[in-house]
Amino acid sequence: MHINSTSFSIRCMTHFLLQCRLSCVVLWKVYVLSMLTFLSFNVAAQDDFKPKFGVVDRADVEMAAFQGDSSAAAVYLYDFGEVTYRYDDIRGLVMVMESWIRIKILKESALDRASVAINTYEGSGPENQELMDDIQGFTYNMENGQLVRTAMDRKSIKREKATGKYYTYKFNLANARKGSVIEYSYRRTTPLTVRDKPSPWTFQASVPSKWSEFRITIPFFLEYKTTMSGYLPLYISEQEPTDVHVGSSRLNGRGVAYRFVVKDAPAFVNEPFITTESDYLSKVNFELSVIQVPGEISKHFSNTWDDVEKTLNEANWFGVELRKSSFLKAKRDEIMQTAKTPEEKMEMAYRHLQSHMKWDGSSFLGSRDGVRKAYENKAGNATEVNLILTSLLRELDLNADPVILSTRSNGRFLKEIPLLESCNYVISHVEVAGKEYFLDATQPYAKLGLLPEHTLNGYGRLIPKKGSGRFLDIKPLDSQTKLEMVNANILPEDGSIKGNYSISFAGYEALRWRDKYVKEADDIYHEVLKKRSPEWKISNIAVKNKNEDLKGAVNVACDFELEDENASPDLFYFNPILAGRWESNPLKSKERIYPLDFTSGMSESFIGNYKLPAGYVLEEMPKAEIVSLPEKAGKFVYQVRQSGDMIQVSSVIVLSKTNFHAEEYHDVKEFFERVVQKHAQPLVIKKKAN
Repeated sequence: MHINSTSFSIRCMTHFLLQCRLSCVVLWKVYVLSMLTFLSFNVAAQDDFKPKFGVVDRADVEMAAFQGDSSAAAVYLYDFGEVTYRYDDIRGLVMVMESWIRIKILKESALDRASVAINTYEGSGPENQELMDDIQGFTYNMENGQLVRTAMDRKSIKREKATGKYYTYKFNLANARKGSVIEYSYRRTTPLTVRDKPSPWTFQASVPSKWSEFRITIPFFLEYKTTMSGYLPLYISEQEPTDVHVGSSRLNGRGVAYRFVVKDAPAFVNEPFITTESDYLSKVNFELSVIQVPGEISKHFSNTWDDVEKTLNEANWFGVELRKSSFLKAKRDEIMQTAKTPEEKMEMAYRHLQSHMKWDGSSFLGSRDGVRKAYENKAGNATEVNLILTSLLRELDLNADPVILSTRSNGRFLKEIPLLESCNYVISHVEVAGKEYFLDATQPYAKLGLLPEHTLNGYGRLIPKKGSGRFLDIKPLDSQTKLEMVNANILPEDGSIKGNYSISFAGYEALRWRDKYVKEADDIYHEVLKKRSPEWKISNIAVKNKNEDLKGAVNVACDFELEDENASPDLFYFNPILAGRWESNPLKSKERIYPLDFTSGMSESFIGNYKLPAGYVLEEMPKAEIVSLPEKAGKFVYQVRQSGDMIQVSSVIVLSKTNFHAEEYHDVKEFFERVVQKHAQPLVIKKKAN
């Protein structure tokens, strides 16, 4: 009876897991940046660290600041997790996660770490419920020269309803204050019907970590695809065969024990020019690939991209919806009567969806209530909008297919790992006369082919109607482009500068401006312009081409007057970069281990034409500056010219490369620093001597 019960439970579990992989994959997310093969090697020569729960070093409690990062509010002294598997007569196969955290509190801002909240899933029936038990903790303080340990009051543990089928266990570490060391441990038991893989183990946090360790022992009947992501090296990486006692004679046997350690991990700082935090954090991930129980049919969960495409094309929420296009026939006929070329068909279809539908801001694969309903409601998620666009393009006899991708906030798209759950967005791909176009109709103010910045994340996968798909390089069509101009008179005797100013927004700068201000009243942007230059007296603001021609730039012009109360009639100082000035370097860190991702190229230009009054001259002509990044990745040109009573100042900053390796960080930082230095340089106008 015991063996039969086990067999029945395992069959139910494998069936459940298979169904999850086929029908529920859109709900899961996995982020992986780089692939590493974990090799077993001898670490006997390395310093190991195996503390004892309930016992801390006096030096850790006395520590006033962390030597590796004096700004740290806290530091993980020990962060440990271990996963094992066992068989339960009621719950079937379960994962058991033992966790142990020890933290040094260095600043009062980190005291919230002494209040712990852990979510658990509790579905219907014990076989679908996670259990939390063996919660214990201590706080350590120095009092009158003595190390004092305070145990956590178990009565402080609370179990509260969260949302849906989730509950939260909450507890507080007693007597925690600045200078304390706190530690706690707990055990979480998760049926494999709830989750078939361990949660990713992250070796980095928002504060430094001296020792982060993860262990897992995988029994012979489970196979996982193990991947490592991030930029920190493993201090220890071990694997060794071992005997595994799961608790069932059919399931006991051999297995493999893994141990991964990262030592002295710096705090993760959310630096500028990255995609999303999860792309950079060092972590280990597991994906179930095979479950093979003796006497039962093995189940393989590893997908190929062909499997992904087949799943999508057959899914009711994707491929089936893509083929429901009868509601578009009237619009198709209307376009066919007007358009004379395939390019016109494409543009008219794109413009129609842009104006007809409103994106609701959500990003996931699949249609909620069907594309027809979304079209009738004139609103839908990104997948619905662009599936409808693709269907309309196909109705117009154009070669159009959807492309799945991962947005920047969702994490990198990895060609090496065919997982639907890593994708959360759809755009449309069209081929006309041998030329490829990427279209996204969620953006009402984007010109044809200009993808929104959140989609510019490396690659996508084309899902064709027939045949095999392919990977596509999702590159920006345009740059972030601004041109600012000032034409002004220098009036030293009045201590003022008077003239007119204009700015032109193109490419992604135009899209950003239109997204913010097209639907706003004119005075909203007028106030923004005035706040941007509070020292200016601005009048006669005019905006041209708000959205009349999306291919063209947005143009703003105004008159201005700038007064300097400290100016002297004999000597007049002013910074000629009156607008668009780089006042600080956006790259602050001395070192960086992460690459730079600028989303798209950049072009920022400033031209200032200044007329001097009679009797005044430029005291000294500044040297021209030309700074270039290697391989024509970027260029900064600064120049001052004088012709008669006219002074022209020009600054041009161009980044043509969008991604830089960490090894190139210092070059880019120095490039920006030279821009800041030159933009801070004043001109001096003086009165000619009689």
